Amino acid sequence: MIARIISLILLLSVCAFAQAKEKSDKMKPKWMTSSLPAPKSPGYIFISAQGTGSSLEEARQSAFVNLTTKLEHERGLVINSSVKVDKEASRISGSRSSVTRQQFQMECTERGKEITLTCRAIDEYWEQNHGRYTVTELYTVNDNKMPDTGSYNDNIRLTTSYGAAPVFYSLIPGVGQFSKGSYVKGGLMLGGTAIGAAAIILCENQRADCAKKMREKPQHFDFYRNKKSNWETGRNVAIGATAALYIYNLIDAAVAPGRRRVVVKNRSYNYSLAPVMYENGAGIGLAFNF
Repeated sequence: MIARIISLILLLSVCAFAQAKEKSDKMKPKWMTSSLPAPKSPGYIFISAQGTGSSLEEARQSAFVNLTTKLEHERGLVINSSVKVDKEASRISGSRSSVTRQQFQMECTERGKEITLTCRAIDEYWEQNHGRYTVTELYTVNDNKMPDTGSYNDNIRLTTSYGAAPVFYSLIPGVGQFSKGSYVKGGLMLGGTAIGAAAIILCENQRADCAKKMREKPQHFDFYRNKKSNWETGRNVAIGATAALYIYNLIDAAVAPGRRRVVVKNRSYNYSLAPVMYENGAGIGLAFNF
């Protein structure tokens, strides 16, 4: 009976802890742990804002209010009450859940001049602790000072892939994981490899010492031979384990997802000319790809 009660208490504790510590992702996005992304085209900026609330939607609204306050203080804007919101549901590559991206058009006054400010929600990260949500949003804001410019001139995407670079970094175990934001895993890789290398050196030194004593003390030849064999086995096991960990370190650096990051590239506009045949003649067709 007592054992069942203890098991029930442990189960409830685990459930309560899991409920109190929910996160949208295992790791915070890279734009939260380092500098914000840099635009490739003129006419807009990246900016982040944080909000809290008893629900996720309330926390998002709080983050947007804090964004407008930030813009008012940093740019001297006066945000009018009319805000147009457009929503677009999408799925982030590598993510398990859909994300609703929003675009806001705000009527503002800047130094007596009325302007329309376009703001896009690019990414978000949230945590839930005891029923309270904390949301951090990443936005782009067009300054509208340069016509036909802004964030839509860039290709902005979210990814957890880091290409081939982490594999090269992981020639030193763990560094590739560090570059992707997996600090605990990188530390385990680096520490495990270091321990394995130390075990190899220790076992080899002891094996060599036993081999030396076999020659120096022939009366204890069998004793040192057994010890030498044991140290040799330990060395071989350490070599195998360390080699396996090193190979796993390279594979993990290549395929494991890292912190979600924002990739910003200029949109490419290409055109091509191709002959076109008509019923009564021929011509040249012009095709644009963007």
